[in-house]
Amino acid sequence: MTGATVTGAQELTGTRPGNDGQPLTISGTLFLLDVSKIDGADQSFTADVFMMLRWRDARLASTAQGMRRLPLKSVWEPRVQIINQRRIWKTFPEEVDVSPDGTVVYRQRYYGQFASALDLRDFPLDRHRFALQVVVPGYGPDEIEFVPSTDDLGEGRSPRMTVPDWSIGEFELRTAPYAIIPGAREIPGLEAAFEARRHLGFYIGKAFVSVAIIVFMSWVVFWLGPEHVGPRLSVAVTSMLTLVAYRFLLGQSLPPVSYLTRLDYFLLGATILVFVALIQVAATSAMHAEDHAGRAVALNRLSRWAFPAAFMILFVWSFWLV
Repeated sequence: MTGATVTGAQELTGTRPGNDGQPLTISGTLFLLDVSKIDGADQSFTADVFMMLRWRDARLASTAQGMRRLPLKSVWEPRVQIINQRRIWKTFPEEVDVSPDGTVVYRQRYYGQFASALDLRDFPLDRHRFALQVVVPGYGPDEIEFVPSTDDLGEGRSPRMTVPDWSIGEFELRTAPYAIIPGAREIPGLEAAFEARRHLGFYIGKAFVSVAIIVFMSWVVFWLGPEHVGPRLSVAVTSMLTLVAYRFLLGQSLPPVSYLTRLDYFLLGATILVFVALIQVAATSAMHAEDHAGRAVALNRLSRWAFPAAFMILFVWSFWLV
């Protein structure tokens, strides 16, 4: 009797239901409760997601009235995995609700960090698509049919997100079989995805305005006479060093990618402009020392409008034309 009971339990938990040549249909629902952080430097996002799975196991059918709550380990379950998970926690107990006809409902809430490869070429004007890839490992599409369901919660998300510097779009759910390598056997899967757009407020104040002030400071030398070599060199060198230090500070918010972003183009161009202003100081000082004061003054006057024009061209090219 004991051996038969053990054998029956192993069959119930180890063999998928409906093994009659037809795939078992598992309907999945995911609801985005919150996105609390998107980290471009770490290529990840932190989210709170609710998941509900539903399938039918005729072996669990009963004449008892009402729902039964059973431990998850006592029934067959698909053992779903989130492919791009990094560090996540489950907040619900590992239990299932079973109806009299054998329909099993599994609910779980996941909170944690998920990986997402980001193309940051448009940073900080970028928008990205973030996804959760949920799969049923160990089975093929001919054994399990994993389909999205909107019957319970719908395809959606909470109206408010706590992430402060991004706007979160609609949350979409679709069937997405997954292959570990291209061309390999696919496994059943669902993909839940949303689009997010970065807010510009932080970068307008911390990057654009601050860098512009440093660049404008370097232009003070064009209103000082060529004979004032010391003060002009001091302003130019200070502007150069300040901008270089600020570039290192802003670089901490980006991963070490092999390409330049829009902000990189802007910072690089601003650095070149400040460096050229330093060269102009040296050139006009040399002209004045060689009794070419008229040329030095003329170059100063030319620089007063040429450098602002170059800065405007740089700004438009970096954020609209690249």
